[in-house]
Amino acid sequence: MALSEVKQEWVTPFMEGLTSPSEAWRAGFDIMTDDVASKKLASMSGISRVPVWNGSADRDVAEVNDLYNVPLTYTKYALQVRLNKYDVRDIPGLVADSARKLGVAIANTYGSIAADRMADIFAATTTAGDGVALVSDSHPNVNGGTRDNKLTSAFDRSAYMAAMSLARLWTDYQGNEDAWDGEGKVLFGSAADTTFYETAAEVFRSAVSSSQMQANAAQDYIPQVVVWSKLTTSTRWSVHSTARKPLVFWIRAGAENETVIDEDNGNVKINTDFAIGTCAKPDPAGVVGSMTA
Repeated sequence: MALSEVKQEWVTPFMEGLTSPSEAWRAGFDIMTDDVASKKLASMSGISRVPVWNGSADRDVAEVNDLYNVPLTYTKYALQVRLNKYDVRDIPGLVADSARKLGVAIANTYGSIAADRMADIFAATTTAGDGVALVSDSHPNVNGGTRDNKLTSAFDRSAYMAAMSLARLWTDYQGNEDAWDGEGKVLFGSAADTTFYETAAEVFRSAVSSSQMQANAAQDYIPQVVVWSKLTTSTRWSVHSTARKPLVFWIRAGAENETVIDEDNGNVKINTDFAIGTCAKPDPAGVVGSMTA
């Protein structure tokens, strides 16, 4: 007669998904933590080239003005994890593991909020102060012309060098040189582009021609490379100045967790809430993006 009914079965519980997501995306955002009800980002302009002067006439006047501004509001997020008091007794570590999993969920939510904003930099819903998409070929200047920080090429060495050319040719609204190709950079690509990381390695680490030992100019502009799973469109990539960080991630209220016991039924409740706002800065300097058809 089998003894299967009297044999003790030991269950080892575990919580899946406790690996924290990468936070490399923060390199592309200006993280703000101002504890205020609302924010407005304003860029000042008005001083251009100094004109010729004859030494006696009145000097030309340059006024400083509030050229562009972008309002920044926040969205509230909240979640409650409820645990039956007897489950808490019966399953060792349930409260601690649930709290850890909630922390992972918070980090993932932060990343998703940031990714939604970054994915939107080509659209009219993420505009610089001039009213056009942060990445655009039609940013206006004071003379009625335009400035360009948009490409339409898949990522490779030629496309990256074209991006550095746009960064080198960038001017401010008044037409003054405002190059940023020599600044620190972070390159964002989508994990949906399964060859992006390999291509990046070829762009920055290999010679242009191994047979001719031709120098690779892209090695003068090596960025931090972030291949981000939350960026789901394989035909887009962008390079951002880590000094200027044209995208803002405002943590109006950081995530705060509290664990309480329900007075009526004794169940355990783990609460969290936070408030986040994101936008593009008024000045579109410091980013070049590419979107292929």
